[in-house]
Formats: sequence, C-alpha cells, structure tokens
Amino acid sequence: MLPLIAWFFKILNPAYVPKNGKGQGATGRSDTITQAKNSTVQEGKPAAKFAQLAKSAKSAFSTQGNKAVPEYAGDYKALPSYIDATYFDWVAGKEEDNVIKEDAFERKIIEYLDVVAESEHAGSNLIPRVPTVMVQLLKRMHEENVSGAELSRIITKDVVLLAAILNEVNSSFYNKSEKITELSQAILLLGHNRLRMVLAKLSFTPIFNAQLGPYTKVTAAKIWEESQKRALVCYLLAKIQQVDPFMAFLAGLMQDVGLMVALRVFDRSSGNAALPTSSEFRRAFQQKSLVLSTRIGQIWALPDVVIKAIESQGPDKTAPVRAPLASVLDRADLLSKICILINQEQINLDMERVRVILTDAETDCLFTMLEGQVSVATIM
Repeated sequence: MLPLIAWFFKILNPAYVPKNGKGQGATGRSDTITQAKNSTVQEGKPAAKFAQLAKSAKSAFSTQGNKAVPEYAGDYKALPSYIDATYFDWVAGKEEDNVIKEDAFERKIIEYLDVVAESEHAGSNLIPRVPTVMVQLLKRMHEENVSGAELSRIITKDVVLLAAILNEVNSSFYNKSEKITELSQAILLLGHNRLRMVLAKLSFTPIFNAQLGPYTKVTAAKIWEESQKRALVCYLLAKIQQVDPFMAFLAGLMQDVGLMVALRVFDRSSGNAALPTSSEFRRAFQQKSLVLSTRIGQIWALPDVVIKAIESQGPDKTAPVRAPLASVLDRADLLSKICILINQEQINLDMERVRVILTDAETDCLFTMLEGQVSVATIM
C-alpha cells in the first residue's frame, strides 16, 4: 500500500493572466466579444442577443491564429460531452498520430486509483493540506458577528498565509497607491466575502504548485487555470441561482484536487508514457478523480454541501434531481472549459447555436470570462 500511495503530484502556476494584460489575444477576440455583448444588451430578447453575438463573434472564432479550427458539426445538445473530451485531450497533450490503446495498461492505472481512493488518506497525505487555519476561518466567517480583530487573530497564526494575503492586496488588481502592511488594513480593503475567496484561493494554490513528477509538471498549469475559472463562474452563477456564492467558489476550487492525485499516480506508474485518451479510460479516470476529491474533502472537513456537489459530478451523472450547488458546479465546469478551449485555439463554435444549451445568464457569464476581466479582485 505505502509504495503505491507514495505517488502523487506536481502541479502549477497561479492565477490566469490574459495574453496581453487586457484579455485580448492575437486574433482580437476581446474587442469583438465586447462589441457583440454591448450591442445586444439593449435588445432584451434572447434570440436577438444570440443572433447578434453570432454575427459579431463568428469571424473571431472561425480561424484561430494561424491554425484553422474546423467548426463543431455535431448536435449542440451533445456539446458538453464534446467539450469534456476535447479538454481532456488538450490537458493530456494528445497527439493524433501517436494514440495507442493498451487495455492492460489502462486497467492497471484505474486499479491503482481504486487502491488510493480506498486507502485511509485517499492520497491526501501526498499533497499539501488545506491549512487548518483555513478550516477555522471558514467556520468563524459564517458567524455574522465575527469581528475583523478575531479574523486577524486567527490569520496571524499562519505566517505564510498572512504574507500571501498582504501580497494579494498589494497586487495591481487593487490599484492601491500606498503599500498595505497591516493585516487589519487588508481585511478592511477586501471585505468579508472577498477575504474568504482570497483565503480559499491562497490555500489551494500550493496543491497545484507542488511540481512533483514530469507529467504533472506540464499539466498542472492547465488544470489550475481551469479550476480558478470554474470557481469564478461558480460564484457568478450561484448569485443568480440563490446558492451560497462562496460555497460554490470553494467547490469550484476543490473539484480537481483528486485529479492532481490521479495524475501523480499516473506519473509514478506510467514509465513516462503518454496519458491514455480513449473514451473508456477518460471516463474512468475522471470518475476516480472525483471520488478522490470527495474523499479528500471529507478528510479535510470541508462543508458537506461542497462534498455532495462534487460527488454528483462526472461523466456518469445519473441523479434525476440534482442539488442546486451541484447544478451550478456542472454548468461552471462546462463554461470554464469552453472559455479555455477557445482561448487556446482548440475549438470553433457557432455561437448562435450555443443557445441550445446555455441560458442567458450562462451566455453573459461565458462572454465576460472570454473578455478576461474577471478575477477575485473584480468579481464582487
């Protein structure tokens, strides 16, 4: 057991940074998207809005940079499955001319993941733990009468977390002319809700920065970027769906922790082989990763509503009725992957036909994310 569980992961670079600092890539998508969005907000009708978005944005997405991206020709009701598979292939670094299916090797990896998931620590002992102070803060910040002084007292127990908070509030996102050096000032600037989000992001960052192993090292940045986008989209959608926005944000960050454990297991057992991308392996690998995330969330004593939301995700979703947070997490995962795949020049969609699967709120959220202007500093 121990030799097997002595495997785990290498991960990534922190926050997503737009390509030119303004959310606009080489193709000029941001200006096109902004014009489309602004020109249709006044329409007030979903059909008119989508039609204008399609007309204004189609040229921006039809050819990505120097590489022609064929337009998705399938049923748009099946788009989520296509997006999920395309994202997995992109993370895995799939090469079309070098795909070899080895059933025995794939089964071995899945069996290893089962062993890890059923172990006492479920792989949580192989990654940096969410700080105990974070769990304490989550509990106290649900109390409406908690004071800034009390929060400061708890935060100062963790000097690394304290330094990270001060570094965060002194970043360019907050446009402060004078450097903030006191925690009390930082708490006042951030406010109660944004402080929780900053603490959560800072607590999860080391998990994706461990940089253990050759394969996870090249996939970590991709996964952390998607985790952050997913968390932000969760927050935005939760506010509309009357779901606790912070619980949604936390679920968005937590969902891929198990994926990082799974990739580390693969890293140590693959002999430098490429990650398989067959549909059978992908579904099993993703499902086992979610099981790991759920188990680790329980070990870390994260809120039950967050754990249940993650537990209901994955390619084998069968629950006829899903909890509101689970639905928010599912849609946020789809939108964040679409956003990343467009930015990374992996997909080309007919934006008018996307309305088959997105609500107006989800469409607004997608285009806001594509503009590259959403962050913890600007989201509230």
